[in-house]
Amino acid sequence: MDYFLSRRFLDTLPDWESGSPPSGPLEDYLPRMQALLQRLDNPQQHYTSIIVGGTNGKGTVASLLAALLGEAGHQVGLYTSPHLHTLRERIRLNGHLPDKDLWAEGISELYDRTRDFGSEGRGDFSKFEALTALAAHLFASTGVQYGIFEVGLGGRYDATNAWDTDLAILTSIDLDHVDILGDTPLAIAADKLDIARPGRPLLSTGLQVPEVLDYMRQQSRERGIALHLATAAGIEAAAGAVRPYPWTPVDLSGRSHTYLDNVRLALAGATFLLGGDLAEGLAARVVREHQWPGRFERARQQPLVLLDGAHNPAAARALVKDLQALAPAWKFVVGVNAGHDAGGILQALAPLATEVVLTSSDHPKALEAKALGAAAPRDLIVREESLFSRALEQTLAALRPDEHLCIAGSLHLVARAREFLNLPYEREGISEEVALESLECIEIACRNRAMESRRVAKSGQVLCLTQRGRPRYFMRNKHPFNDYVSARLAEDKGYQYELFSQAGLPVPFSLQVFNPLADARFERYKTHPSVAAICAEVERCFSYPLVVKKYRSSVSQGVYLECNQEDLQRRLQTLFEHSGYSDNILLIQAYLKGPEYRVVASQDELLLAYEKRDEEGPGREDLNPLHQASGQAVKVEDPALLEPMRELTGAVAGVVDLGFYAVDLIRSEGRFYILEINPNPFCFFYNRDNGRADFVRIYERLLDKYAY
Repeated sequence: MDYFLSRRFLDTLPDWESGSPPSGPLEDYLPRMQALLQRLDNPQQHYTSIIVGGTNGKGTVASLLAALLGEAGHQVGLYTSPHLHTLRERIRLNGHLPDKDLWAEGISELYDRTRDFGSEGRGDFSKFEALTALAAHLFASTGVQYGIFEVGLGGRYDATNAWDTDLAILTSIDLDHVDILGDTPLAIAADKLDIARPGRPLLSTGLQVPEVLDYMRQQSRERGIALHLATAAGIEAAAGAVRPYPWTPVDLSGRSHTYLDNVRLALAGATFLLGGDLAEGLAARVVREHQWPGRFERARQQPLVLLDGAHNPAAARALVKDLQALAPAWKFVVGVNAGHDAGGILQALAPLATEVVLTSSDHPKALEAKALGAAAPRDLIVREESLFSRALEQTLAALRPDEHLCIAGSLHLVARAREFLNLPYEREGISEEVALESLECIEIACRNRAMESRRVAKSGQVLCLTQRGRPRYFMRNKHPFNDYVSARLAEDKGYQYELFSQAGLPVPFSLQVFNPLADARFERYKTHPSVAAICAEVERCFSYPLVVKKYRSSVSQGVYLECNQEDLQRRLQTLFEHSGYSDNILLIQAYLKGPEYRVVASQDELLLAYEKRDEEGPGREDLNPLHQASGQAVKVEDPALLEPMRELTGAVAGVVDLGFYAVDLIRSEGRFYILEINPNPFCFFYNRDNGRADFVRIYERLLDKYAY
């Protein structure tokens, strides 16, 4: 299973967040999760587990604790929710998102071991349960020492509460998800307190509302839970003794008031886990530098634009307190999801608001702008704009240098704002619309040629063309115009460069390396005794920056730009440690500067050529200009460029005979070089900028040429 299919599998599962929860009573949830973990050989038993619950601040506390443990030299896994931009954000291994191949391998393992799960009579597991199990599995398989799990919803029946954790942490508790957890602070506290275990420590904040704090103390005594409170003075035990934090106060000016409370909780957790091993200077630096995206995040300085995922009245009140310390008046762009108290959020923002623009994100549970308007206090100045991009664009355009803007109400809305403002974020990569665009064009071409075609798979990813009684299949961007062996050769970058080099075609200087960490079965293939030896040869043969490529990759996945030896060594170590059976070979190539082009061809016939244009330059983990926010596909019509492209296309066809393919070129120092060949080219990125007409004509030409 590749990364694309792993995402499709997850999307087939029941999903609380999109409004389709699993069937059956809540009491079945934990037994089902325990059965799921059992299928994976109980990975949660292989490391120290920490669970973090509460209403607000869970993600900040969990991520800050992970940073403290990691900086202290420990291997740490972090599981949080929801994500902002990509599902992989929910799982971090030593501060990094899992490699897409590692993620796909984990999902494949989960899929293989749960094919008959329904036979146990526990119902279908949910997407959140699958992700929790995946996190537990990846933590075990990568050898983490501490696994930190943020509770998704509540506590009692949450998937993260399916096993006995070593330490529980509860942030502030307030009203949220009242339709599920209860409509009083005590009812919600009762649900969330169930993450604690008898005989094990529970850390919470001394700033809990009095009735919740009294309840927690009472229940801890009755259940034998070792309750400790993070206070301004230190870590307070039930007996009243206070243990000081292993740090001295640091300057947190410009940070939110709630951040300091979260800092205390995270430091208390690190103190319990590490004892005296938490160095003061380290703790102070981590606390000072830590930033959890979307939480009191400064997106722009002039005028000041701030992002915060405050999604309940308590979080909104805390946000107002923090904003007040920066400026006395603010404009807001607000979107809220169903299940949250939109009226309470707007009421909390009202004292600071000069204007509130009500909008809706693309989340399936996002409330419409009109619904938010109906919930707004009467004296609040509001403007409704249903389309978020237009709401933000208009608000920013009208913002004076001395005004301030805050975007709040939901983390999903904040995520769209981060993308709109071009803040750094992990891109998901290939999406379903990218993969299926080719099929859309083929269907149009078939209709234009009066050829019968139909989708034959429920997923919509397979098209069958019947002509002269013979079925021909198209699957996403894959097609029947290529010879099987030639296509397989073209998919393998190693074979590509070997064949092109032998034929004297211009390719970047390349070094092929085999995984030195692979087991004894592969001993005869190894090119170097260690990663360090590879880096030493690279230092002799290359200059930085350089490119690292997996043998089999597409859509710029598995292609990396490295700028120094330290980064190269780290990249190689990570890729080799997580390599699969057939993924032990990497290519290291000279980095060539110049404009990039794609030639679309059939055998020696050039069908289309376009430039991949981007003014911002490549990123480190996605070098394709068309994958950047400002990327654009520009059709090449200049004969001075087309002629050498035709010559090169003919030369490529003399090496690999393909019926339909694309060649990626770079023009460096007045000469074209072949970057790679793709036997199953996507058309999405070109069509996005130029429309479908050119690729429809290409498919018509191919259908005519091969007489389908």
